[in-house]
Amino acid sequence: MAEKEQAAPAGAVFRFKKNDVIGSADAESDESFLGQCFVDTGDLEVLQNIKDNKRILVGRTGAGKSALLRMLSDREEHVVQLKPSDLSLGYLSNSEVLRFFENAGANLDVFYQLLWKHVLAVELVRYKYKIINDAAQRSFLDRIASFLTRDRAKEQAVQYLQQWGSSFWNETENRIKEVTTKIESDLKASISGSAAAAKLEAGASEKLTEEEKAEVVVRGARAVNQVQIASLNNVLRLLADDIFNDDHDAHYVVIDDLDTRWVDDVLKLKLVRALIETCKAFKVVRQVKVIVALRLDLLQRVLEATKDSGFQSEKYEPLYLNLKWDKPQIVEVVDRRLGTLVRRRYTSHSLGIGELFPPKIHQEKMTDYLCAHTQLRPRDAILFANECIFRAAERQQITVQIVSDAEAAFSQKRLISLTEEWSGVYPKLRKYLELLEGRHASMALGDLSQGSVETWCLNSLLNDMQFSDPVAVVAKEVYLDGRRPFEDLLAALIDALYVVGAVGVKPDNQSPFYWSFFSEYRPAPASLSSKTSLEIHQTLWRALGIQPGSGKKRH
Repeated sequence: MAEKEQAAPAGAVFRFKKNDVIGSADAESDESFLGQCFVDTGDLEVLQNIKDNKRILVGRTGAGKSALLRMLSDREEHVVQLKPSDLSLGYLSNSEVLRFFENAGANLDVFYQLLWKHVLAVELVRYKYKIINDAAQRSFLDRIASFLTRDRAKEQAVQYLQQWGSSFWNETENRIKEVTTKIESDLKASISGSAAAAKLEAGASEKLTEEEKAEVVVRGARAVNQVQIASLNNVLRLLADDIFNDDHDAHYVVIDDLDTRWVDDVLKLKLVRALIETCKAFKVVRQVKVIVALRLDLLQRVLEATKDSGFQSEKYEPLYLNLKWDKPQIVEVVDRRLGTLVRRRYTSHSLGIGELFPPKIHQEKMTDYLCAHTQLRPRDAILFANECIFRAAERQQITVQIVSDAEAAFSQKRLISLTEEWSGVYPKLRKYLELLEGRHASMALGDLSQGSVETWCLNSLLNDMQFSDPVAVVAKEVYLDGRRPFEDLLAALIDALYVVGAVGVKPDNQSPFYWSFFSEYRPAPASLSSKTSLEIHQTLWRALGIQPGSGKKRH
């Protein structure tokens, strides 16, 4: 419900108040602005289009994934929201049986896909028929009995739903435990009587011989493939043909917050991969669209972790909706929110960046300056504006000095946020950034001399001997093992800094500067040479003590 706006008293002048903001960092806390100030870049229409293949939202932190899902929920009638934290998937992490088979080398991907299909199918049926108690459950089971025909596949589907019918109105976490208990039982039975079975009971998977491991892998695969995979696929067909078959009654399932701590990290990557597979499989149910929001860094980790298990990422690219913003859209986000803040106090006023901010900062247009301090993400722009507004209490306008003070605080916060955002991919990102401290904003690749990089590696990057970080792994092979050349380390370092958006790369004199947050380009090691230039992103200048130098224009 929109807030009632007040009429402006005669001669009223707008002034910022102490706790004024133009929005929050997360969509859930941004309700007072999101609905009124939503900037439609065309992505919402793509999500709403039930026939459009794009259903996996991919973007960096703050690109607007959760905001899009909230707008979809507001504008569409049938939206089922699933939160990973509500699924109790931690039960899988604690399963000694699953861990035993995983450690032996068994591939449980098919089971993880089955689990997602089961959860999604049951949630949709539960929503469609409002199954919240025993009576509703019996009514539904009676209804699907009428689907029994000579179609053997549908008969199997109905039997599957009848088998699991007792759990339809239970909490989702109970259904997951029920399915997992079934696979645990089948897996244990598959190795019954073998030497491996005794080691399973003793919790001693690390003591399996190679021969025993091979036996566990084969028997485990057989058990997993027998867990009614065909029946569940038939359930999808039943959903498509007989339950969700109204062309004018679209249903959506949205899954967000996959980057949170809902399950242990190794299992998370496998479950997210299985979810991507399941998202694709659900396309057969034409009036249902399963929409998944994935942070770019999480998707990259999934692709890296599963590249050796037959997962071909290019097959899934048609499913990706990559969230990208341009400068006019970022400016519009801030303008709309400033206008809303003002109108809530005075209906006759509508002020934006042009009226409330100085026209220029250091000879640069305010709008260009604002966008240069973001990675073209709305959250960055909102938070930078909030930093300025915070310092402008009781003032009519934001001054150049206020913007400068806000920039320093914002830069420090962005440095922290950047390292947190990418910690799963680059655990030592903060140490990478140490190598940039005090340098010029624009520099030649050669400015990162072999001597300075070696000193940095030995004194900072490698001082704790922890090698879970990909750049640290290469550094170890260069400096401690002597197995790789320095150029490999430099290439790995530049690639990481480029991917996170800390630097832009100009491969040669003829090329523009490329930035990862709006370019598909990624610097290949062979493209780096003495003609390569780097530019440190402006949002990090104050935090890293960067000298502006002769900054290059972005393209």
